Amino acid sequence: MTFREWGRKYLEERGMFEQQARIVLEDMEADPANEAMAGRWKDHIEGYPTSMLAVMAVALNRAAVEWIDANLPKAWYRPMFAN
Repeated sequence: MTFREWGRKYLEERGMFEQQARIVLEDMEADPANEAMAGRWKDHIEGYPTSMLAVMAVALNRAAVEWIDANLPKAWYRPMFAN
């Protein structure tokens, strides 16, 4: 499983539809704050320490809340991403 696949699964397991998850991931990949991941989105997660997924989850939560607040502020799943 790649980081991109893991991220989409993470978002969908918390309530997002597939298309919403893809948009959030695209936004996250384009965010300069995530530049360190630029060449790693297609890498398999098995080659990295598990702590990398915890860091990615924090970034996904932030990106998801930003997208929800801008596009679907009453989404029932917003609390799933709020820290």
